[in-house]
Amino acid sequence: MSPRSLSVLFVLVLPAGLCAQSEELGKWISLFNGKDASGWTNAKSFEANAWTVADGALTQAGARSNDTSTAEQFGSYELELEYKLGRGGNSGVYLRGWIEVQILDSHPNRNAKPSGGDAGAIYGAGPPLVISSKPAGEWNKYRILHIGSRITVYHNDVLVQDNVYKADATPGSMKGSKRGDELKLDGSRGPIMLQGDHEKVWYRNVRIRRLVDPADGWRPLWNGKDLTELTARGDQRAKDGLRWKVEDHAFTNTGVGGNGHDIWTNEAFGNFLVHYEYRSGSDDRNSGFYLRDQWEIQIEGKNHLSNKHMDGDLYSIYPVAQLARNAPDQWNHMDVKVDGMKIWVWQNGKLIHDGRVCATRTDDHGVKTDKWSKAPFKLQGDHGKVAFTNLYIKPLPDSR
Repeated sequence: MSPRSLSVLFVLVLPAGLCAQSEELGKWISLFNGKDASGWTNAKSFEANAWTVADGALTQAGARSNDTSTAEQFGSYELELEYKLGRGGNSGVYLRGWIEVQILDSHPNRNAKPSGGDAGAIYGAGPPLVISSKPAGEWNKYRILHIGSRITVYHNDVLVQDNVYKADATPGSMKGSKRGDELKLDGSRGPIMLQGDHEKVWYRNVRIRRLVDPADGWRPLWNGKDLTELTARGDQRAKDGLRWKVEDHAFTNTGVGGNGHDIWTNEAFGNFLVHYEYRSGSDDRNSGFYLRDQWEIQIEGKNHLSNKHMDGDLYSIYPVAQLARNAPDQWNHMDVKVDGMKIWVWQNGKLIHDGRVCATRTDDHGVKTDKWSKAPFKLQGDHGKVAFTNLYIKPLPDSR
């Protein structure tokens, strides 16, 4: 674990109402009906699925049984579930049948340094930031965001994995199994798998919602590999080159302290839903994400309800309606809708701007904005250090 990770062991408790996002961003689907195991199958073979229902929970017929998975496959999504273990219990939830988020009776280890085997760990990607398990026999909750190859995990409403990049399969996955081979799993999409070949485990309230789904009109705005879809303006590129780089599966500005520059997407958009994720530091980290190159959603090391220049604000015009920014150096997930002149913004799942109208540019109150316009996104890079990843766009019908 890095020193930075150690410094945030006592991380945010998830604010109330965090998941109250618009269904435009994805509708919740129940994966378990509480009555029987319909929709679930043997994960790795074509033999019968030995999972049943007891007291409204999905569980193995025997203590050591087959792994089970959804018949349906998923790409990027938000997953919620509750689980219960006996003393010393061990299980796991496999994302896309590929990557295991560990389930373990880790409550006895709560005062110890987290290990790669504790609840909340991602095999091969590191231990949880903190152990937040409840005692054996009590229900625990996972909330997991799996977008592209990045994974964010909340365990009992505590952040334990902060947008970790993980693409390769972990031990015990469906890779190489009969059913995994038939599905041609490659880690990009797949079923939700629950491990059942260890001790007895119970699951309930299992639900999922697809995010940035291509079937719903979403597509990447950044290819995740290089900066060909982004550009500088003026003579910056010709004179100095693009002072941004791809680093740790994100892109970040390399010039700070006045030596950086802004970048724009090559494409222009009018009405849209857009998803992006960013990470910045404390007070000296200042950036912004510009909608239609004229309305800035501020990125700042701090936020405050009575200030119009803090993180999440529509810069200099509207402060956030509620505080939702994660701690400095933690990733933030942003969802934005623009329809005509109206702007909605969800930060980490909380609605911070509800149909706001900015009659002028946020950086120049003397310049009015048209009722409808079409322009690229601008990402500010001439202030402090900032990183962006997982940019997705869903164009909406234009207003004329």
